[in-house]
Amino acid sequence: MPLISGAQRNRGRPRPSSPSSHSQPNRRKARLPDYEPPSFSLGNASCRELAALANSADTRKYEEQLRQSITLLTNNVRDINDRYVKKKDELDKLRKRQRGQSEEDGEDPEAKKRGRAEEAAVARLREAVPALTAECESAIRNVIDLRVELEDDRKAIQDTVHKAELESTNAADEGRGSDGDGAKGEDDDFVMRNIRRGILGPLRILKNEREKAAADYATRSLEERYAVDNDYIGFKRLWWDAVHSVDGKPLPDASRWFTNNNVGGDDSEDDEEADLVIAEEHISIYCPLSMVIMEEPYTSSDISIKDLYDDQVMLRKIKRAQAEKERDVEDDDEDGVDIEDSTLQPHSIKAERARDRGNQLLAGLGLNPEEEEEDAM
Repeated sequence: MPLISGAQRNRGRPRPSSPSSHSQPNRRKARLPDYEPPSFSLGNASCRELAALANSADTRKYEEQLRQSITLLTNNVRDINDRYVKKKDELDKLRKRQRGQSEEDGEDPEAKKRGRAEEAAVARLREAVPALTAECESAIRNVIDLRVELEDDRKAIQDTVHKAELESTNAADEGRGSDGDGAKGEDDDFVMRNIRRGILGPLRILKNEREKAAADYATRSLEERYAVDNDYIGFKRLWWDAVHSVDGKPLPDASRWFTNNNVGGDDSEDDEEADLVIAEEHISIYCPLSMVIMEEPYTSSDISIKDLYDDQVMLRKIKRAQAEKERDVEDDDEDGVDIEDSTLQPHSIKAERARDRGNQLLAGLGLNPEEEEEDAM
């Protein structure tokens, strides 16, 4: 018996029509009913469920993702600018070596070829790094905007719960007041009385609170949005430190960050308003209280725990200072020089500063430092 394929076997049989072939033309798009504001206030259980939305698992996960995005963007802007500055520094050193060798032994073709390759690499980075930096800067602003929106939404939900509870309390008070007037009447009359009470409902309250917060944020300037935000401050400081890690140029005041849209972080143009030119920023790497080198530096403009943030820029400066100290020690060991008087060691000058700081603290408490010393003796 010859084999018959499935197509031959089913040939001539009527094919069942698909449901969509007949029902598609007659199918109509379902229209949702218009939204109607609630006639009654929320109950206690509904208010609790609404409040739980502000701190749900999805909200916490979203908040963690925003934090990770800020960390990644900050690290990226540091790494790409570090690489660019390192390549420029290596090229400068290579050129100096080549000039010294050419004066003594003449031009080396291999060294010249290597120099061209280094120049090409620096040229590519010079073209790519500013654009990548600008993308990172724009992205971190967007992430901060999303984080602020999340914080505003949480507050809006809290305000919505509070106002919904007030509506429930007011409705209960009015209901108790109307009981003394006799029968409540028909159900329709009771519904109309609740509508006349002015119950907005959670959806409209939440919408109003969100619109109010968004309008307030939209009126803020770039400086008001980002220059006071710890995440952006950390991003800007780390970015600037990567660009100026060699020359040590100090970061301009936050009021100047958004004046000329200087996304490159170079600020190479002359500032006519600057009355003082600072060649290098000198910052102590020692803790002012324990007088030892800081290991986990934190910075704060106000004495408040919420204003403290992990100071990665200070940590980079500490590591650079320690590396420079190690190089100086190696050089001094080779030259046979005594290094007991190294400037990085906290000796009598550091102790004197600590003593002065202690006297200032005693004076701030209304105590006489000299009397305290006499009592101690």
